[in-house]
Amino acid sequence: MKRTALLLLSFFICIALAAQKKSSKKKDDKNDKDKSNRVDYILKTDPAVPVPDTATKFTGVIKYRITTDDPSDRDSMFIVFGEDKMRFIMFYPGYKEGDIFQDNMIANFKDSSFLVMDNRAKTYKTEKLGNRNSGTVFSLNNFKKTGLILKYTCQEYSGQMTTKEGDNFEVAALLSKQHSYISTQDYNFMNIQPAVVGYKIVLGYRTKSSENENTYIIAYKIEPGNVDSYFDLAGFQAK
Repeated sequence: MKRTALLLLSFFICIALAAQKKSSKKKDDKNDKDKSNRVDYILKTDPAVPVPDTATKFTGVIKYRITTDDPSDRDSMFIVFGEDKMRFIMFYPGYKEGDIFQDNMIANFKDSSFLVMDNRAKTYKTEKLGNRNSGTVFSLNNFKKTGLILKYTCQEYSGQMTTKEGDNFEVAALLSKQHSYISTQDYNFMNIQPAVVGYKIVLGYRTKSSENENTYIIAYKIEPGNVDSYFDLAGFQAK
């Protein structure tokens, strides 16, 4: 009888220990799962990590006016947003009345090349993307400000631009919430003008030098559509 009681007691102790171990394992599994969920949640919602937004993906031409504190300055620029390339067309007055000169450049994000085109000679030379004005550093921060350009809501980022020579500029960029370029996260044309920041297209940009000289680049027309023809080099020869 005594032996039977001892066996029963051992049996119940084993069951209790097994139940406790199982309960502890479930609790640890739950804690591990909760931790994993928390990490995933933070990664997916961290605003410091931009992600491309295919819903607002833009291909087309955006036209900009370039002005300074001098009212006689009336340069302009087209930026052509292709699938994996951008073409920049700069317009500025020539030496004679009515003359308009052009500079044409293509940034290719697929092979990291930069093409400088000569429309008159029908030639182009190839450089490495990012070589122009290399060493320029941007420091842009979001101060929760917004603005409107062409009735589109833009998030303002502002800060400083420092050139390799040590020149400092105050800068501000207005990023469209409705226009994304998903082939590159960030691109500064000639390393001095942000065209894309965090996959968002820049519709407005201002610089202010240490001598209080201002330059403004503001979009005045947006033309969505197919732009493959802008990147056709038929008729051009490499230098």
